[in-house]
Amino acid sequence: MDGKIVQVALNGLESILRQGEQEAKASGIVNPYSVMIEECYGLDKIEFLQSHENQEIYQKAFDIIEHFFGSEEEDGKIAPDQNAEQFQFGAQENVPMGGFQF
Repeated sequence: MDGKIVQVALNGLESILRQGEQEAKASGIVNPYSVMIEECYGLDKIEFLQSHENQEIYQKAFDIIEHFFGSEEEDGKIAPDQNAEQFQFGAQENVPMGGFQF
């Protein structure tokens, strides 16, 4: 597929998503266009473009995914505990009292 066609399509898609983002902020709902894109497997197609040989297409696809489809919330289950100077990763400690015997 011609790289210029893909770039024009991604630019148009980004414009549509920006418009949906403005509508979503004004009405307090989720971006309706990003939902539609996800429902018709468009996000999979955009993710596929991240492996495109053209660097500009890769970057545009990456930027669209990060801006419009990136998760803004951290999952508390996988986020590390943070103290003043370092991160603490914890796991359930189910180690037998005598240790493991192999």
